[in-house]
Amino acid sequence: MTRLLIVIACAVPLATFSSITLSEPLSGERQKIDACLKAAAEQGASGVSCIGIVADPCIKGASTTDSYIKDSVACAARELTIWTARLQRAVQGASKGGGRNVATAVAASQKNFTESVAKLCPLFENLDPGMSLGRATYCRLHETAMRALVLERLADAINPH
Repeated sequence: MTRLLIVIACAVPLATFSSITLSEPLSGERQKIDACLKAAAEQGASGVSCIGIVADPCIKGASTTDSYIKDSVACAARELTIWTARLQRAVQGASKGGGRNVATAVAASQKNFTESVAKLCPLFENLDPGMSLGRATYCRLHETAMRALVLERLADAINPH
């Protein structure tokens, strides 16, 4: 039963993002986020300041192009790809430690998370582009990154080091 919950929990985040094309991050972008998170951890910080360190400079550059809406979404999608992979690993890590109750709680919370993102983020598609560069994809980026950070913290706390 626990293995089934882990499989479900890992598949749920993918369903949320299947409607968008995830761009492949450029060389070094994963490492940039990893280094930022390592530095934050060394300072006892949560890592929230690392969210957007790939997308934000890219979006700033895209804002000067004729295709800035499409380009800003692509910028957000590149970083979203990185955080989605982190989230999948975090779900697995949080689900394997702590026993059946933890695995069940993680799976249920992932279902709620997926439903929340599916309802919230599309709202950003209809905003003035100047107010929402990256649109729904940027919302997904932030939500996914925050979720990954929370579940990484849980996984670290319940799994032997």
